[in-house]
Amino acid sequence: MLGHSMEVPRLEDLIREYVARKAELDARGVYFLRDITDEQAERFSKALLIMASERAGRADAPITIFVNSGGGSLGAGLAMMEMIFRMKRQYQVKVHTIVTGYAYSMGAIVVQAGDRRSMGKLSTMMLHGGTWVLTGEADKIFHDYQKLAMHYETMVSELFANRTGKHDAAWWREFIYSGHDRFLTAQECLDLGLTDEVLDVPLL
Repeated sequence: MLGHSMEVPRLEDLIREYVARKAELDARGVYFLRDITDEQAERFSKALLIMASERAGRADAPITIFVNSGGGSLGAGLAMMEMIFRMKRQYQVKVHTIVTGYAYSMGAIVVQAGDRRSMGKLSTMMLHGGTWVLTGEADKIFHDYQKLAMHYETMVSELFANRTGKHDAAWWREFIYSGHDRFLTAQECLDLGLTDEVLDVPLL
């Protein structure tokens, strides 16, 4: 008895299906954020511009960003945040950030740009100081880059202080840049003001 043959999908059909699904997500105002890279930041910014322009002034049609990210480039993450803030100002749209799984390092920072921040009960965040790999002249490394690192520390600490309403920038600076990876449960994030709500997940 001959088995049923399986038809191999054509590349053109797969591409067409992918484009259709992406168009549907854009229409619904949904974006899935994973690794934070320069390439991802450009793709994110383009998608956000399309979604925001289609929702100008519509408070009932928020943009939802699902974050499941291990972090990445600080510069790319800040570019994403700048784009979120710009779209909110320019088009008067709401942005909802939702952690589904984990948001580590720069991923946890990007989450703070949402008007409403949510986490699944099983999700986690992680905060820590930045990692630098530098080569070059000693003066540049120990002066110029040290100055830049201090600037980022101050900026991130003030962002968390202002966004969470819990503790001042000095507290957050010590908490984040202690030299440890701060892994936080969803409930701990709620207590610290890093999320606005924890979404319950029924355990089977």
